[in-house]
Amino acid sequence: MSPHETLIQHKQHAIAQYRRNRRPFQFFRAYTNALDTWLKHIWHEHFGDTSSLCLLALGGYGRSEMYPHSDIDLAIVSPTDLSTNEQQNIAQFVHILWDTQLAPAVKSGSLKDLATAAHEDLSADTALLEARFIAGNADFAQHALHIFRLQRDTVTFMESKLLEMQQRHAKQPSLTLEPNIKNCIGGLRDLHTIGWLVRAQNLYPDLNALIHNQVITPTEAHLLRRSHRQLAQLRIELHLAAHREEDRLIFDLQGNIAETNGWCQPNKQAGIERLMHNFYRAAKTVMQLNGILIPMLQGRVYSPLSRIRHEIDADYFQDGNQIAAYDLQLFARQPENLFRIIELWQNHSNINGIAPKTLRAWWAASRQIDAAFYQNPTNRARFLGFFQAASGLTHVLRFLNLYGVLARYLPEWHKIVGLLQHDLFHIYPVDDHILMVLNNVRRLALEEYSHELPAASTLMHGFTKPHMLYLAALFHDIAKGRNGNHAELGVADALRFAHDHQLSADDADLLAWLVREHLLMSQTAQKEDINDPEVVQRFCERVGNQEKLTALYLLTIADMRGTNPKIWNSWKAQLLESLFQAASAQLSGSLKNENDIAARYRHAQECLTELGYEARDIRRLFNALGEAYFSRHSTPTIMRQLPQIAANPEQATALVQAMEDSHNLRALVYMPNRDRLFTRLCRLFSQHQLNIAAARAFVTAHDFILDNFIITLPEHSNEDDQKRIQTTLQTALQRFAQGDIPEFPASKAQASRRARLLPIAPIIRIQPDDEHKARYTIEVIAANRPYLLADLTEVFARHNIRLHYAKIATLDERAEDSFLVECADLNHATKQLTVQKELLAAIG
Repeated sequence: MSPHETLIQHKQHAIAQYRRNRRPFQFFRAYTNALDTWLKHIWHEHFGDTSSLCLLALGGYGRSEMYPHSDIDLAIVSPTDLSTNEQQNIAQFVHILWDTQLAPAVKSGSLKDLATAAHEDLSADTALLEARFIAGNADFAQHALHIFRLQRDTVTFMESKLLEMQQRHAKQPSLTLEPNIKNCIGGLRDLHTIGWLVRAQNLYPDLNALIHNQVITPTEAHLLRRSHRQLAQLRIELHLAAHREEDRLIFDLQGNIAETNGWCQPNKQAGIERLMHNFYRAAKTVMQLNGILIPMLQGRVYSPLSRIRHEIDADYFQDGNQIAAYDLQLFARQPENLFRIIELWQNHSNINGIAPKTLRAWWAASRQIDAAFYQNPTNRARFLGFFQAASGLTHVLRFLNLYGVLARYLPEWHKIVGLLQHDLFHIYPVDDHILMVLNNVRRLALEEYSHELPAASTLMHGFTKPHMLYLAALFHDIAKGRNGNHAELGVADALRFAHDHQLSADDADLLAWLVREHLLMSQTAQKEDINDPEVVQRFCERVGNQEKLTALYLLTIADMRGTNPKIWNSWKAQLLESLFQAASAQLSGSLKNENDIAARYRHAQECLTELGYEARDIRRLFNALGEAYFSRHSTPTIMRQLPQIAANPEQATALVQAMEDSHNLRALVYMPNRDRLFTRLCRLFSQHQLNIAAARAFVTAHDFILDNFIITLPEHSNEDDQKRIQTTLQTALQRFAQGDIPEFPASKAQASRRARLLPIAPIIRIQPDDEHKARYTIEVIAANRPYLLADLTEVFARHNIRLHYAKIATLDERAEDSFLVECADLNHATKQLTVQKELLAAIG
């Protein structure tokens, strides 16, 4: 058997052994040894035993952490400049590595050249930090490694690696549903960073040695090793499942890995939840350890600033910008100090954290939090005080969540840590989402962020009980994952908290109401016609008063912004603001003119008169549109549309405009009605790879369609792309309006990977209209995909269901669509059942 065949055999044996025992470190040893043996053989063939060169393993290969499809990082070092013959030998050597499909990354050159490169480039210096001798001149290799160590400035290196980590975390500050196992916050790269800081101090990165040197405790060593093992298992299995280097735990592979581990009982979804829960726990442990070990390692070498040290009180002192305890046994002896130190931290603006040794003691003692700690009135008062003081609240609660204190103090919180959300628009685990919502509420209260949402910030600044909004954010989704209505279930948790923490009856009522109704405003704004006064009236009846309306409005903004960056945009902000203004006017008894149908009619008449239209032309236009037009459209929409069609209500037209936020386009199509127009328009947008974020279909009294669409531009589109798309779409829609309607071939597009992996059960409701016997509302909730809207309305066309009005809401990968239709046959149960079945088939 050739050396290459032996290498392949040993690698396959290592993989087979891993599949049997799931021991990643054993796999690393077996695969690394196989590579070392093979490389030594190839080196000997090309360079013999007398060469002055040496071969070094770098990076992951250098630290003996080779994954099944990782690149192999090497350095070939020479005492002097490489000769022509040596360069040729190196080229042949590298060529063989490529032929073996090892994906080599090889640095070669003189010791001086490689040392210079390491001095100038942090990545090169990091790779050499983990360099390990493989073959060649062993004495020279030791000399080279010594030179690399001597020239490294430890402080500069550590500062650079920590800045690199901060920048990496800034790109993705929270864990997502498809995390990058290697580079996410709490991922393998964070563990490697700890190892690099250890090596940079010339400490041996063996955990037992670090315990002996009192760098880490035995408990921390255990947690480090367990987290490393869990993350390494995931990365190995990602490589094996993808048959290539893959560091993203993507939806397509989550089920595969869960099945491989035998977790898919009683079903695949349960296996995926277990897989992701294990990952989130491991990542959070790494984040916890980073908070202790990195400052500890920094403190061994340097303090970047002159340190301020002064007493805070008899138990605590300030060390630099951190708070520290004189007695590290304080927390175990007096558990109420677990919250007292947080209170002091929150009340001192020049303190941004807990000193590492104190943090280590605090974390150890926090594991003893129990029912008695919760029942202690002092602890309850301090916990409520975190919200009342508000300063640094987001940082405090993220800290308490990271170290497990929230879950120990509020047992219901434990159930949502790392919990996936299967609704196709939340992209964060429940606990991270809640804290993001709380952060968004807090930003509304801070002057420095008032430019983001000026009107909402003004309301927040005038709200007399901001701490109640912070508490509502904390509890609004706390009952997720309990197999019931989380809003209703969360009310019990909120009321119990209010009672235990002695909130007033009014505050308890407000908190419980906000938890129960936290979805009311977003659902009303996105799924109902908020231009209809009856919709606003029903909404106000559930709200009751201005205080609740303002609180719900602010909480809804924060919730939507903390759900998914793709969901929040200026259009949805405008929807919420319109509903808030209409409801505010209704509750105050001074309904504003623009929300009154007769007033909309008068306002439109006045504006058109100012534009020079005669009274008879205006009457002709209004008669053509019909009274329903003014009940279905707001004043701003009316004033945007009417100038486009007022000159000749019988003339078809189309208009595409950029919206204020520049991420969306607004399209209007006005033309004589005929079969399947809405369907064909939807197919036209899909053919242009454009997503319909929202749509309103309307049929005028003189049987013209007046359809409006909000179109989402493709991701990463720049200004030039937008102009090109707008021009192309304007031409296509204008031709469409003039009757040049293309025939679109049937297209069946797949749902996204996420929608396939985390499917939602489609919901179809058909309900009769209270006022018109032949009219019905059809509501559809399903996973979004290209052509979905076209396929749904195709069903309407087949059954002669006439579309009068549509409200389309796309929440990332979830579609929530409502259609007002007319069809005399829908009163028959058989007909309804047939339509439902065909709509389900169209959803796919």
